[in-house]
Amino acid sequence: ELAQLQKDLEDLKRKDPNNKKEIAAKRRKVVDARIRAEDAQAALEAADTILQEQSEETERDRLLRTGQITPFSAVQAVDEEDEVHISKSAPATLVQTVEDGANDEGDREIEDENFEGGLRIPGAIYQNLFPYQRTGLKWMWELHQQECGGILGDEMGLGKTVQIIAFLACLDYSEKLNGNVLIVVPATLLQQWKREFFNWWPSVDVTILHTSDMTGGLTSKEVRKQVRALRRSKSALVTTYELVRRNRDPFIVADWAYVILDEGHRIRNPDADVTLTIKRLETPHRIIMSGSPIQNRLRELWSLFDFIFPGKLGTLPVFEREFSVPIAIGGYATASAAQIHTAYHCSIILKDLITPYVLRRMKKDVAIQLPEKHEQILFCRMTEYQKEKYLDYLGGRDVRSVLNGNLNMLVAASNLRKICNHPDIFEAPEEGEEYGSVERSGKLTVLSKVLEGWHRGMNRVLLFTQTTTLLDLIESFVLKRKYSYLRMDGSTPVSKRMALIDRFNTDEEVFIFLLTTKVGGFGINLTGADRVVLYEPDWNPSNDLQARERSWRIGQKREVIIYRLVTRGTIEEKIYHRQIYKQFLSNKVLNDPKQRRFFTAKNMNDLFTYHEEYEGGTETGDIFAGVDVEEVKHRGDDVKPEPTFEDEIAEDDDERDRQKKG
Repeated sequence: ELAQLQKDLEDLKRKDPNNKKEIAAKRRKVVDARIRAEDAQAALEAADTILQEQSEETERDRLLRTGQITPFSAVQAVDEEDEVHISKSAPATLVQTVEDGANDEGDREIEDENFEGGLRIPGAIYQNLFPYQRTGLKWMWELHQQECGGILGDEMGLGKTVQIIAFLACLDYSEKLNGNVLIVVPATLLQQWKREFFNWWPSVDVTILHTSDMTGGLTSKEVRKQVRALRRSKSALVTTYELVRRNRDPFIVADWAYVILDEGHRIRNPDADVTLTIKRLETPHRIIMSGSPIQNRLRELWSLFDFIFPGKLGTLPVFEREFSVPIAIGGYATASAAQIHTAYHCSIILKDLITPYVLRRMKKDVAIQLPEKHEQILFCRMTEYQKEKYLDYLGGRDVRSVLNGNLNMLVAASNLRKICNHPDIFEAPEEGEEYGSVERSGKLTVLSKVLEGWHRGMNRVLLFTQTTTLLDLIESFVLKRKYSYLRMDGSTPVSKRMALIDRFNTDEEVFIFLLTTKVGGFGINLTGADRVVLYEPDWNPSNDLQARERSWRIGQKREVIIYRLVTRGTIEEKIYHRQIYKQFLSNKVLNDPKQRRFFTAKNMNDLFTYHEEYEGGTETGDIFAGVDVEEVKHRGDDVKPEPTFEDEIAEDDDERDRQKKG
């Protein structure tokens, strides 16, 4: 069988070398035959040939990536020969029109734009949108006409909020918005949404509903009263996930013209209470806004689609069997040829299924004028004091209990991370020693030198930590150095957060803004800073990704530099590797099914090991030895994937985290 298939392939290549589609199909049959014959090496080479031949970007993909067409236009533009019939000058169905009498004296100076199907865009809105944002409006209009939902997945800083409000304003202007709009957001973003409504849709009646703004909180009866009090049209209710979760009944019984979820990955856990509540809301139109729709695993994508388009990806068990498991397995460097082949085809099928309903553009592709951004990982050595504490803990009872299965790994992992950040957080210093001394922490020593240089250079800084305990320690350090600063964490009243953001962006005397990632890392604009420090890596890569993008976004005028501090050879470097693997899963489905594989699977023991052999370098550096980093950056990828461990990290712990400060 294999010999005949090879002969057929060679004959076709000789007779019709330009028939790429048929050649690729026959080559796949050869790959399958070789796999069945257990000729693994030959099969892998053939599979790599397929990936190489299909690596060239098509014209359709280029137009979609650069925001010139919508996903629906891309699908419709491909005929049987896969040729693209799209005008490069404008979106496919965008028609510029002048209404009757528009040229008469005294009429509007700025002409409206019309989309096919009857959506009118006021000229004052249209001319103030970037071209890719106009494409975003067209895509949402296509979703609206089909009465299905979508995920606006633009990279952070490209103005997703503006696109949503502009689209709602256009629906109202076109008399096609039949009812109220519910917008669910993180608490920090409440006032920012109200401000953007005023800028882009000032005629709408906006209501902010949040417990901290009401003495004694809100009962379900009071929430129901507020919801019923909304006018039937031109009303937008902006509230938080937690308030909807705790007071579900008034929201569930109401009919909403639109439900918008900002940072909609909050419903990524299909079993979480907030997810189940949100999915019961009655509305024909649902949109999720998220710059990181896949954060830890592919089942999160299923949960998001179960909200915007129930049933599109089947049931969860079927989705995991057909997509999640084979794609994840195929990402390991130890995967067999059959597993690589299967993962590639599963990724292609899944990408085709979701493409019309996910609009994702990157800053580097849409040609907006932003200054350069540079990111560096600073691998910090532990001090001798830190190393002693770290090794003592590795050899102690907690780690033995974890490895024996008698203790939750998060307990030991958390304590090791405390030692990496500053040993005084894990264990109080001896009597007479200064708490939070710079000399006892490798990372704080590095931070001290970095901030000193930035302060002299008149730069302005955002510094993110995950806990308020660590933020307290760094705040004490900042006070001793007499740096001017602001601070925002979970204990900061929601009503005061926007004022702090505005002050930092406008007051150049403030040198550093201290923030927790849960509060300051999502959705807000902090373009007053041109330097960013992520003091500790997060298990969830999207949290770090969100935080680092607060400064590099529309409105930034200066070059941005981002430092991520990682303690070399420790659990922090393992967390960084895991971030890379999770980003690999996201990119494989959302961006490019063809991914390079660097890592092998490792077990739990490796997580609780200190690699002293990397004192002169890093484990990360050894893994990527020989990799063309510039090529990887040019592709827009983070380096790909990372080791997994025997037990899954508890990634869906948002509810627990929100109960803690910060």
